[in-house]
Amino acid sequence: MDEAQSLDTADRFINSKCAKYMLRANMVKEAEEMCSKFTREGTSAMENLNEMQGMWFQTECALAFQRLGKYGEALKKCHEVERHFFEITDDQFDFHTYCMRKMTLRAYVDLLRLEDVLRKHAFYFKAARAAIEIYLKLHDSPLAHESKEQEVNSENLSAKELKKMLSKQRRAQKKAKLEEERKHAERERQQKNQKKKRDEEEEETSGPKEELVPEKLERADNPLEEAIKFLIPLKNLVADNIDTHLLAFEIYFRKGKFLLMLQSVKRAFAIDSNNPWLHECLIRFSKCVSDHSNLSEVVNRVLSQEMQKIFISKDLESFNEEFLKRNPTSIQHQLSGAKMMCFLDSSRQEKAITIATRVDETMKDKNVKTLTKVLESLRDGSFGTCHVQTNEYRIACHRLFPLASAFMPLTNEDDACFASMNHAALNHEVLSNEI
Repeated sequence: MDEAQSLDTADRFINSKCAKYMLRANMVKEAEEMCSKFTREGTSAMENLNEMQGMWFQTECALAFQRLGKYGEALKKCHEVERHFFEITDDQFDFHTYCMRKMTLRAYVDLLRLEDVLRKHAFYFKAARAAIEIYLKLHDSPLAHESKEQEVNSENLSAKELKKMLSKQRRAQKKAKLEEERKHAERERQQKNQKKKRDEEEEETSGPKEELVPEKLERADNPLEEAIKFLIPLKNLVADNIDTHLLAFEIYFRKGKFLLMLQSVKRAFAIDSNNPWLHECLIRFSKCVSDHSNLSEVVNRVLSQEMQKIFISKDLESFNEEFLKRNPTSIQHQLSGAKMMCFLDSSRQEKAITIATRVDETMKDKNVKTLTKVLESLRDGSFGTCHVQTNEYRIACHRLFPLASAFMPLTNEDDACFASMNHAALNHEVLSNEI
């Protein structure tokens, strides 16, 4: 793609296509430089594309940062996309009197209908799903505050090492201050170029906007509440997508809301009862209900009555075995069944890993995306400690796809950490042919 772009550097379409592929390869800096060839001079490509509401770039940026483990930067992009949709809703008020005066009633009705379902758009769904996944990750594994990390580190250092560390921190702070001053000057220059009228109108209607700081976003006080803000429009407008309800389940599962969990799995079950992610949610939900004996009688009765319709008097092990037998040629289904086998009985780890790591000719969905999911499940502890099996599976996948970076040999521990971070949040659309 980069070679094709170099053949005609003045072609904006190929330029944008190349930037998108760069983002999907996690080359964010290179993608920004590619886009800067066609953005306004005097401002960074990121800021200009945000001002021009280039949501294709921002959603791809968010997913790239998510894969790289830069959750603050990813959340910043997700919130920027959300603000665009708020601005579009806010801007509709300018058209009411205009449409009535010009009597363009048909276009006016179309506008009103669009505003009713605006957040049903694919760009909003992408950004919202990424934001929810990141907030769930941050809830499960909160980031430590830098000051606390420094306190812990300083306790174990000698006087000489402590002096060296403090000197290094001062240099880093000075560098960060200079960078902040540069960004501040750039923002001021950008604000001067904007029209005063637009600024005044924005302040009158919605008030001054709060600056999105990545460090602050990734250390939110209540990540689940932030996730719910993105979830609500999806539940109202994208109820026909099973991912909406499964994301809702993941949030309510962590909040301990049993009836809302039931609502989510029931709606998902009505859309696709054989979905592998739904299968995992059902077993986790049923196990969670059985582990909580202090539920009220009414709630317990409702849960038992509704879950009976799904499980039909089967215990969880039998339900899981039947799911595996029903989908013998699907890697995704076998992976979900194997994970739940290990979840229900850790002593069956070896059998579960054998089921999950099958890559023979009978498997239909044998592609980079699916095999990467299996490899990450082996790495993230879903099957317990299994370093030997993980490496054997990586080698087998590398033979099938020798050019895929996900299966490349790891040279040292740092590379291992980076590879895990890079592929842990692999979005299921990264390798699709949507472009």
